[in-house]
Amino acid sequence: MTDSMCSRRLSTIFSSALFLASSPLKKSVYLLSALLIIACQPSPPTSEPVTAENSETVNTPLLIRADSITMTPDHILSVKPTRYQPSLGLEGEIEPIKKVNLTAGQALIVEKVLVKKNQWVEKGAPLFIVRRQTTQIQQPADAVAATNSAETVEINKKADIKPEQSAVNNQNSADDTVINSDKQTKQAVKNDAEIDAKMTAANSKKPTTDNATNSGSNDDLNNTQEAVPSEKSYNLITVRASFSGRIEKLYIKNEQKIEARQPLLKLSDETELHFIATLPIDAESQISVGQTVNFTAEGLIDEFTGQVSKLTTTQQPKQLLVAVNVVDNEVSRNQIRPDMKVTGRVDYGQIQVGTTVPKRALHNVDLTVLHKPPYKPLRPLIANVWIIKQDQRLTRQPVEVIEYDPLTKQYLIAGITNDSLICLANLPVESEGKKAVVS
Repeated sequence: MTDSMCSRRLSTIFSSALFLASSPLKKSVYLLSALLIIACQPSPPTSEPVTAENSETVNTPLLIRADSITMTPDHILSVKPTRYQPSLGLEGEIEPIKKVNLTAGQALIVEKVLVKKNQWVEKGAPLFIVRRQTTQIQQPADAVAATNSAETVEINKKADIKPEQSAVNNQNSADDTVINSDKQTKQAVKNDAEIDAKMTAANSKKPTTDNATNSGSNDDLNNTQEAVPSEKSYNLITVRASFSGRIEKLYIKNEQKIEARQPLLKLSDETELHFIATLPIDAESQISVGQTVNFTAEGLIDEFTGQVSKLTTTQQPKQLLVAVNVVDNEVSRNQIRPDMKVTGRVDYGQIQVGTTVPKRALHNVDLTVLHKPPYKPLRPLIANVWIIKQDQRLTRQPVEVIEYDPLTKQYLIAGITNDSLICLANLPVESEGKKAVVS
């Protein structure tokens, strides 16, 4: 406080004192002494947030010199410790845990479709019947290579579909399941050769009598009739569901010719749901299977509960995939559906200590992402804050913005120690290292 300011305040105090002395209520000399002492005391640094609405010092000019910056006490904010629980933001889309996309491994003909779109089927129920195209005796080499490179499930007449337990298992695969009839094709070719051999042997027999001739002809016909139905029966492939679910997509119809890699059907179980979130690989030490996740869904008011079920590390790029199973209860069962976008938080570690600051204390950061529920960033949000160390020198320090309080319009930040003061002024970068002078 300057001498002129102190003089003005003293003059005001003296005027008040004279008025009190002349009034009927005689005041003690001690009251006058107290007023005089208070008049010359400097204003302490404020511990309450300073905003444009409640302070005229927001636009107060600063006196910037070569080695110092002079500012008012209202530009200074003391650190007020605030406890908080560290957490990670998770974002994803609801999808069934059990789902399978069937794709043809080679050219096929749909003999009969046994289900309809949106139909619920039980485990083991037949879905459709296909057979290989007779004109295609052997797969091209490139088609075989493409089929073998994918995750395939070879299905014969009694085989089931093998469901994927988690979408995480298929991050590098376009199809969940591929019907591969290459072995059936080779076996059918072998059967054809056996049939030709039998027919050749039958035709080479020389009958000695008419009865023998008739008998030989009947035997050959019976052998041929027995072999042909066997070949046809072998080429038919009945695909069955290996888990109960709903026919979400149906791409085929009766007597349809299917090319290799063409989608056939999508089956999913909507009674067990999850979502998969992506985190930086650095978060791997902060999260584990079994942790509780509280999340909200787009367009819904209620908060729902999930549980971390699986962690998967990807190489390109280096990330952490977090699978979160939706806890099945009455609230989630009646509202959560596939394809919903959800946002959640998972707590980790011990209670930490931060401090709250007004918006004008934070620099070089976009805070708009915090102005909607849950008022916490999905990813670490870094800002810069000017602080005054014990040597009175200014330092531009990075901090993490933890949370926004819409009631007080304050921001919780972490990264500042209690032995520092926060400068609310928007200083130029060249202020680094200069001495802060408060007057």
